[in-house]
Amino acid sequence: MPVYNYKAKDKYGVALQGTMEASTPSVVAGRLSNMGYVPVYILAKEATLQNNLEELLARFQKVKPEDMIVFARQLSSILGAGVPLLESLEALYEQMVGYKFKSIILQIRRDIESGSSFSEALEKHKTVFPLVFVFMVRAGEKAGILGEVLERLAKLMERDYENVQKIKSSTRYPIIVLTALVVAFMTVVTFVIPRFSALYSSFKTELPLPTRILLGLNYVIVNYWYIILLVVIGAWYLFRRALHTERGKLWWDHLMLSLPVFGPLVNKLILARFCRMLASMLKSGIPVVEGLTITSDTVENAVISKVIRDVREEVIRGGGLAEPLRGSRVFPPLAVQMVAIGEKAGALESMLTKIADYFDRDADYTITNLTPLLEPALILVLAFLVVLLAMGVFLPMWDMVKFIK
Repeated sequence: MPVYNYKAKDKYGVALQGTMEASTPSVVAGRLSNMGYVPVYILAKEATLQNNLEELLARFQKVKPEDMIVFARQLSSILGAGVPLLESLEALYEQMVGYKFKSIILQIRRDIESGSSFSEALEKHKTVFPLVFVFMVRAGEKAGILGEVLERLAKLMERDYENVQKIKSSTRYPIIVLTALVVAFMTVVTFVIPRFSALYSSFKTELPLPTRILLGLNYVIVNYWYIILLVVIGAWYLFRRALHTERGKLWWDHLMLSLPVFGPLVNKLILARFCRMLASMLKSGIPVVEGLTITSDTVENAVISKVIRDVREEVIRGGGLAEPLRGSRVFPPLAVQMVAIGEKAGALESMLTKIADYFDRDADYTITNLTPLLEPALILVLAFLVVLLAMGVFLPMWDMVKFIK
């Protein structure tokens, strides 16, 4: 269907520019008139090589979390200033840099111009706007507090983004050290050990076990590297396929929660996100059953998602949140007690926010001390590799000295 560039004015004479997909220019003019605008001009948008290239590249682009945060926060600010939704989206369209997100905003404007609500237009882009985003926007539209809801969504996304950045910052040093160790070990095994093997083979003595291990690794890497590469790629492919199954996802998420250092951290982050999302949805007017349904679908852990679904079933039967949470053994006793107090006092939303703050503070402390917690494991790995290399290289030398004497 053709796309038309248009310029129109509202009843106050304020100009508005944009694009609209329609069969004919008269259809565009009719839609603008129905929205209370007076068309100034309507021109067919010419397809250029640059536009086609940008559309092709947009298919491979991803919408960054920063763009989503800017979109929600600035749209909230513009709507709070009394600017209509279509004009607010037009202003955001001009400001965004990424072509893919710009095209999504443009498509949202077209859908709204065609008669769809804002939440319905967002729901067509499920890969960009998560379920909680769409449902909270829908609740904000019904209650007339869309700007306030968008501000809450921006805070939720900012918290998630900050946690991810903190974890990346804390694990950057251990990852660099571990990568350097692996590269150094592979370099020694591949290039250094073979030079010693020619010297060792001239003696008729049996090589020590560490040396035989290193020579065996060298032989496998040099002669069967392509098989190793195929095995790694195949294992990664099967692992990704397994994660898309219910049993595989449940097994992996249970394993993640059982890890010594990262397990408790992941549990705290997910529980904090769950409590904050549920509190925001309850404040936006979403019923608790619907809020639990949305959070169970958006929580990124199958184990905790199953717990939330069980809690929802108990609430549907007329029960409260505290008892099923206590039986799940996922929530700590303090959090369950706070939920019970919030239900009795009729202040569940504020209590869930306090629980989320508690988990966030605990998670921040763990993230801050993540590098010291990982250092013992790094030291053990380093000691093992250094000892193996040292024994593999120096033990035969000592044997040769004895043989020569």
